Amino acid sequence: MAATCQIDVLEKRIESLEALVFGNADKDALYPKDSSLGPQCIDNLSNIQSKVFAATAGRKKIPKAYERLSDLRSYLDPSYTEELTTSDDTKAEIILAEADFLREQAARLEKMQSMEELFDSEHIKAAPKLAGKLHELSQLQIKQQDQASQFNDEARSCLEAYNSIVTLLSKQFIQWDEILTKAEIAAKPRKSMD
Repeated sequence: MAATCQIDVLEKRIESLEALVFGNADKDALYPKDSSLGPQCIDNLSNIQSKVFAATAGRKKIPKAYERLSDLRSYLDPSYTEELTTSDDTKAEIILAEADFLREQAARLEKMQSMEELFDSEHIKAAPKLAGKLHELSQLQIKQQDQASQFNDEARSCLEAYNSIVTLLSKQFIQWDEILTKAEIAAKPRKSMD
C-alpha cells in the first residue's frame, strides 16, 4: 500500500515536471519513448550521476560541500543579505520614506479588489476569444488607413494640378486683358488738335 502511494506521488511529480518542460506540446512527439535516435533522459541522468559519484569518490571535502548547499542557497538569497545589512531602524526609515508610495499602492490595490467582480465578468473572460476578430479589425483599419492615405495623395495631386491650371489661365487672361486694353486704346478715335 505504501509503495503504491509512493509510486503515485512519484508519477505525479514526473507529470508535473513534464508539464514544466514540454508545456502544452505533445511530449511523445518531441521525446518518443521508443526512439532509437539517442539515449533517453533517464539514461543521461544516470550516466551523469555515475560520473559525479566517480569524480567525488575518495574526496572528503566534496560531500561536506554538498551538505552545505542549503547554507549556500540561503547566503545567495537577497532577503538574507538584506537582513544582515539593514537594521530594524533602517527598515523603519525606508518604510517611512516610502509611505506616500505605499499609500498609493494600497489605494490601487483596494480599487482593484473593488473591481474584482468586473474582472471576473463574462465580457472580460470572453476577451481572449475575441482576439481573432480584433486582429481582423486591426488589419482592416490598417488597410483603410492606407487607402485614406492614397486618397489624400490623389486629392493633393488633383489640387496641385487644378492650382497650376488656374494659375496658367489667370496669366493668360491677364495677357489677353493687356492685349485687349491696348487694342481698345488704339481703336479709340483721337481727338484732333484743331
